[in-house]
Amino acid sequence: MTELHLTLAEQKLFASLPANLREGWTVVEEMQKFDDTITHRRTRVSFLKLHDPKLNVLKEQIEGTKDAAEIAKLVADFDLKEVQQADLAELFFALGPQPLYLIIAATIPTVKTDKDVESLAALSLIRNALLRAFVRNYT
Repeated sequence: MTELHLTLAEQKLFASLPANLREGWTVVEEMQKFDDTITHRRTRVSFLKLHDPKLNVLKEQIEGTKDAAEIAKLVADFDLKEVQQADLAELFFALGPQPLYLIIAATIPTVKTDKDVESLAALSLIRNALLRAFVRNYT
């Protein structure tokens, strides 16, 4: 995985990173658009079934949020390193792409290592997959 799916604004942020961090990465413009609704997101979150008990705590916090910005803050502050892939897939599907836009934009300026860029690439790939699925199924 050497692709980053970034919006034009995110590409500008990425371009400001040191050359050694950008080296070897192909930036693909994320052009898909999807306007999620609070109702759709709340419905997906309500059906969310997670195995990890600490993620269930996060789910409860998410249920009390008002918007994607609050969700993005909760997820960004949560340690997802030890979470199983199946739970992560469920979580990100339930949240939808909007919080990921905010997380990615906030993450880019904090990138310091190649591992950070790999994490950023993973987030951009997840968002891209969600956008493809949501655009196809919700419109």
